Amino acid sequence: MALGQQHVLSFSPDGKLFAFINDQGILRIWDTETNELKQEYTPNIQLSGPCTALTWVITSFAGDGIVEGKKTKKSRKPLSSSSKDGQEIYIALGTSNGKISLYSYALGKIERNLKGEGHSGKVTCLAQDAEGHLFSSGEDCQIIVWSLSDEKQLSSWSVGTEKPYSIIYLGISNNVVVGGRQIKVYSVATQELVQTFTGHTSDINLISSLILDECTEYVISTSRMERIICLWKIGKKGRNKSASSTLLMEDVAHCITCQVDNDRNVRVASVTRSGVIHLYLIPAENIKPEKPIKPKLTIEVASDSSTVIAPIPAVAASLQHTIRSEELIFGYGNKSFLVFEHIKPNFTEKLQVLIRTDPKTLYLTRGKLLKKDGKAVTSQKIVTPIVNDVDVDYKSSVTVSKKKLKAAEMPMESRLQNLNLNVAPGSGTPQAQSKVQLLVQALHSKDNVLLRSVLHTHDVKTIQLTLHKLPVQYVGPLVQELTQFMEQKRMNVEYAVDWLKILVQTHSSQLMALGSDDLLNKFGPCIGIIEHRVNCLKELSKVSGRLDLLINQIKRNTNEDNLNSANVLVYEDNDSSDSDLDDANDKSASDDEWDEDIEDSVENMDQDSQDNDESENDDDGEEMET
Repeated sequence: MALGQQHVLSFSPDGKLFAFINDQGILRIWDTETNELKQEYTPNIQLSGPCTALTWVITSFAGDGIVEGKKTKKSRKPLSSSSKDGQEIYIALGTSNGKISLYSYALGKIERNLKGEGHSGKVTCLAQDAEGHLFSSGEDCQIIVWSLSDEKQLSSWSVGTEKPYSIIYLGISNNVVVGGRQIKVYSVATQELVQTFTGHTSDINLISSLILDECTEYVISTSRMERIICLWKIGKKGRNKSASSTLLMEDVAHCITCQVDNDRNVRVASVTRSGVIHLYLIPAENIKPEKPIKPKLTIEVASDSSTVIAPIPAVAASLQHTIRSEELIFGYGNKSFLVFEHIKPNFTEKLQVLIRTDPKTLYLTRGKLLKKDGKAVTSQKIVTPIVNDVDVDYKSSVTVSKKKLKAAEMPMESRLQNLNLNVAPGSGTPQAQSKVQLLVQALHSKDNVLLRSVLHTHDVKTIQLTLHKLPVQYVGPLVQELTQFMEQKRMNVEYAVDWLKILVQTHSSQLMALGSDDLLNKFGPCIGIIEHRVNCLKELSKVSGRLDLLINQIKRNTNEDNLNSANVLVYEDNDSSDSDLDDANDKSASDDEWDEDIEDSVENMDQDSQDNDESENDDDGEEMET
C-alpha cells in the first residue's frame, strides 16, 4: 500500500507491526499493541539508494544455513514472531536503483540481497504469492519474478509503454494485476495479457483484492488524482472492460483495504488525504455499475483539548490484518508519533467522531513520567561507552580572576569604520535570503498561510536561492501548489509565474530525466490552466480593443466640441482714454521741442542784435574821428 506518491506503508500479516517509509526513504517500524517505535532503518543512499516500496513476506530457509549447495556465513536466527516452524517474517524492500533486499526485523538490518539484474529504474511496488515468489514492478515497465528461497531472479516480462505503479497477486486465478493508466491482468504461467480494464484518468497507485466466492475474485483500485474507488471483477478474457461498481470519497485516498464478512457483505475502508476514514458496506447482490455508492460510515478523530478542538489525521487502516474479525485497525497522528486502535464500526450512524489525545502530547507526557520515576529513556541506537575509572585522567579547569582581565581598547579609527559613515548609498540594502526551510515545512504541513508567506515575493534572487537549495523530491508538490495558485486571483498568478519560470530553469535536468509521461503528469494541470487563460486572452484583447476605440471616439468628440465653442478670431479695440493719453504725450513732447526751438531762435536774434549794435558804434566812432 502507498500513501501519496512517495509514502509507502503496510501492516504485518498478524497486524502486530506496522512499517512505513517516509519522504527521505527511511523505514520505520511500530508496534501496534504498545504504540512504540521499535526500529528505524536509514539505508546507505550511495550504495543502495532510498527505499521506494515494501511488503511483508513469509519465507523459509534451511535451518543449517545451506542455500543452493553453498554454506552461508552463519545460520539464520529465526524471528520470535515467526508464524510456522522454519518460516520467518521479513520486509522486502525495493530501492530507487532497482534492487530488492530483505530486511530482518530480528537483526534490525538488511540480511539478504536478491541476486539478478533487477530493474533499470525505481521499484514502484512489491507483491508475494503463496509459493515463495516475489513480484516487483518498476519504472522500466518490467515485471520481475524473484525466488525468495533461492534469492535470485527467475523471469521478467514487459507490460507495455505505461509505467506500472501498483501490483497485486491473485491466488485463485494465478494472475498478476498491474496498475498503470489502465488495469492489466497477466497470467503468471504464460505471461500473457488476459484482461484490460479502463476507467481511471490518472496513474493507479493503490490496489487491493478480495475473494467473494471460491471462484470469484474482485480487485479494488484508486488513482492519484481521483476521488473514486472502482471494483473490478476478474473473469474471462476481454479488453477495455468497465468497473463493476464505483465508490465515492470526499478526497483523494492514501490507503485502501477490503474484506468479505460472514454475511457475504463486502467491506471497503479508505483513508483520505484529509485524514478521514470512509467505510462502505455493500451486499454481494448490490455490486452493480448503475449508481455510485456513498460511504456508509465516516470516522474522524479529534483532540480532547479543552481550549481548541483540532482534527487528528488518520494515517492508515486495515480490515485484513486485524486479530478480531469484522474490526478495523487504524493508526492516527503524524509521521513521528502514531497511535493504533481496534474499533468495531457502527454502521447505524453516518458519522462517528472519536475524541482522543494527541499522540505527540501522549508521547511527551510519557517521557515526563519516565523522568519522574527515575527511569532512563534511551534509544536503541544510542550506545554508552564503557570507561574504566582508573584510566581516566581528570583535568582541572583553569579559572582566571576578573582583576587580571584587561579591557580591550579599540582605536578611534576602527570605531569610525564600524559606524559605516562612509558607506555608499544603496550598498546597505538587505541581501536576498533562502526560504527553503520554510517552503519545505509548508509543503509538509500543507499550511496555506505559511506557503503564501513564502511564495508571495517577486525578488528574483530570493526565488533562485530557494529553488536552488530545494530537494528534488519537493519539486512535484511545489508544482501542485503553484498550479492551485494559477487558479486564483491575478496577484497569485503573477507570483506563480515567477516561481514556475525559475523552477524550470533551476531543475531542468531533473525534470528532463523524468521522461515525457511523468513530466506531463506533473505539469499537465498547469499547462491546461495556462492554455485556458491564453484562450481567454484573445477574447479579452478584442474587448479591450473595442473599449479603446470607444474611449478614443468619446475623447475626439469632446475635443471637437471644445474647438467649436472657442473663439476663432479675437479683435482688440483700443480705448479712447489710452489714445488721449498717447496724444497728450505726443503733444507734450512736440511742445517741448517747439519751446526749445523758440529759445534757440531768440538767443540767435539777441546775438545778432548785439553784433549790429557793436558795428553801429564802430561806425559812429569812425565818423567822429573824421
